[in-house]
Amino acid sequence: MKQQSDEISSRLRWVLALSSLPEQPGVYWFSNAAGKVVYVGKAKNLKKRVSSYARPQVAGKTKLLVEEAVTLKHSILHSELEALLVEAELVRSYQPTYNILLKDDKTPLYIVITKETFPRVLTARKKSLLYTQQKGTIFGPFPSAYKVRQVLHIARRIFPWCNERIKTGKPCFYFHLGLCSGACAGKIKTEEYQQTIVHLKEFLRGKTSKLLSSMKVELKRASAAQDFEKAALYRDQMRMIEEVTKNPHILGPNLDLPQLSSLESENMLAELRRVLSQYISLPKTYVLERIEGYDISNTQGLRPVASMVVFTHGRADTQEYKSFNIRLGETPNDYGMLKEALTRRQLHPEWGMPNVVLIDGGKGQLRAALSVWKWQTPVVSLAKDPDQLLIYNQETRLYTEHPLRERDPASILLQRVRDEAHRFAKSRHTRRRTKSVLE
Repeated sequence: MKQQSDEISSRLRWVLALSSLPEQPGVYWFSNAAGKVVYVGKAKNLKKRVSSYARPQVAGKTKLLVEEAVTLKHSILHSELEALLVEAELVRSYQPTYNILLKDDKTPLYIVITKETFPRVLTARKKSLLYTQQKGTIFGPFPSAYKVRQVLHIARRIFPWCNERIKTGKPCFYFHLGLCSGACAGKIKTEEYQQTIVHLKEFLRGKTSKLLSSMKVELKRASAAQDFEKAALYRDQMRMIEEVTKNPHILGPNLDLPQLSSLESENMLAELRRVLSQYISLPKTYVLERIEGYDISNTQGLRPVASMVVFTHGRADTQEYKSFNIRLGETPNDYGMLKEALTRRQLHPEWGMPNVVLIDGGKGQLRAALSVWKWQTPVVSLAKDPDQLLIYNQETRLYTEHPLRERDPASILLQRVRDEAHRFAKSRHTRRRTKSVLE
């Protein structure tokens, strides 16, 4: 069997390149004697995938491909997503013969960015494109509708677009989810929207390094002009691009974009961002990745414990929880205890920077927290009877009471964080009190 494999390999001139292939994600392409690219492919493991073409079992159209191929080239990429985008762009550019011959009978699927003042992002089969003669920028072909949904699901979080054909002046459904930039409601300038689409096109072409470089220049330009909201927008977009392309991100069946697979969590975070934006100046794409909740538990000032719970992307992240055994004198002083906990928390930036801090309590607790909190993070509190969110605006120096509506997504999220902080503080206090009794 090994002799048969060696005989086949000796007839394939591109096999010599196999030894240089890494066991990493990327794209590869075969060219014939005339230098024409005849096939483009992607792989999670380049060495394993391409080596399979040299096996004796290859037959049919695949056998014709490997026999016609003369040279093999590859490009290492950081994630399966990036490989998918680059593969589609190479297929579109070179129109390789065997990419067509080796596919099934289904017509390829494409992503279309329309040529309009506020371009929309659509999907279409090849037959539909030929029939409608759709004007715009076309990306693809992509291997399946499933893969296209994955790509657009990721891209829209980074570069929100609006697919409303008629702009009614009212925000569409996706605006409330943070997936539309507000073109439907006149909340974004034409040139800003079109610049977002330019970035989106570069992303869909797989040119992420070039895109990040240009965005870095734009970020510096915005900062120099003191347009800090735009600078923050570029910063957040760059972080998300690096998250999905520079890390070994794999496109799985449930599209696990770090903890963001739940529509419920998405709705809650989008609504909370909308609520906060009414009272605090936040960038349009301010990411509520990490929410920290704090509470104090003690018995008449004895054995006090402060809890810090963390919700990552809208979900309780128990591995990030911390507790503080309060060192302040054992007398009832919730404000002092809260101040100590928050002061000690800020000694540990390595734990991660919160995007929102939620305090369990009223205006007194919020005022105490703000007196020691030095980081540029929104700090709010949740008061009871009835539940209402207390927000302090640094510019106006006013406290605002925002009533929480029953079954409102933002209300549900805030109450979950508050209740979890209370539960965790109580459990840690009980444990500390029990331990002191046994000593």
